[in-house]
Amino acid sequence: MFPKKLLGTAVLSAFILAGAGLLVTGGTAHAAPIQMQGNFLWTQVSDDGTLGNGNTTPGLIHDATGTGTFNAVTGDYLRPGTPFEGFGVRSDQGGLRGNLNSSGDSITQTSLTDLSGGTLNHVRWAGTVAGLFNIEHNYLFDDTDENISITTVITALTSLTNVRFSRAIDPDPDNYSGGTPSTRNERGLDLNNDGDYTDSGEQSQQNFVSSEGSITGLAMAMFTDSEITHNTGIVASCCSVIDPNPYLNGGNFTPIVGFDSVGDHGIGLGFDIGAMENGASVTITYAYVFGDTVGTVDIPTQVAEPSILALFAMGLVGLGLARRRKAA
Repeated sequence: MFPKKLLGTAVLSAFILAGAGLLVTGGTAHAAPIQMQGNFLWTQVSDDGTLGNGNTTPGLIHDATGTGTFNAVTGDYLRPGTPFEGFGVRSDQGGLRGNLNSSGDSITQTSLTDLSGGTLNHVRWAGTVAGLFNIEHNYLFDDTDENISITTVITALTSLTNVRFSRAIDPDPDNYSGGTPSTRNERGLDLNNDGDYTDSGEQSQQNFVSSEGSITGLAMAMFTDSEITHNTGIVASCCSVIDPNPYLNGGNFTPIVGFDSVGDHGIGLGFDIGAMENGASVTITYAYVFGDTVGTVDIPTQVAEPSILALFAMGLVGLGLARRRKAA
């Protein structure tokens, strides 16, 4: 059975307050990357707005035992090697704009803020392309979660057409000395291999794309059940593709028996937003999910949109549900 888990109370409560602007005064704006660490996950949000920061530790590390025992060599999905995690926004007016954690950027950071408290890890990054759009990412996970929930908000600064968004990664958990950057990658989850992706615990090819280490079998996936038109994709060029179009098209790999691809390939999500009027905003929710195997990765329920959370927050102002996370 594919486990689905509600966001922890601390995560949901803190995000509710943050969505209403009630945590900003408690948070601290940073120029340097901000680390996030729980029992299962250790990563950092860079000033590019990406996970990982070049070849510095941590990239994106998963400890399947949940004991906070992180191996920076054999268990890091981003480093060493050529780390890649990034996002892109394409429109008719601006072409492709985006940021990567290991190369040049075309979206300027405006803020990077630590909003963590209690057992909640919460970092918010915001950026802009002058005259085109603002973009904000909220990264959230509780100490006991094996997933990183991400909410991305794009706000148009002019009328935009054919707006598309992508999130992508080159997962390399076995890229250590004597290892390999090759991974086994697959779109969708078909637990009984009957080809329909509709049985209990299964996920469609549009919602789910996974990767396993060729040696260790370390498993991660990207997941969304967004109402925005979307798809997953696998790209044979591993380390730089932030264009949403290949992911919306399912990728450019050559399928093989057993897995969709085996190699140093990238995986990603693409979202087709369409037209946006000046001042309009769109909210996109998705997650990086991890587990002992691909079939047991930890999928959270979809995070509610900030506008809805703000309404809930009106009744929670006096409850004190968020407190400042103690210094690491």
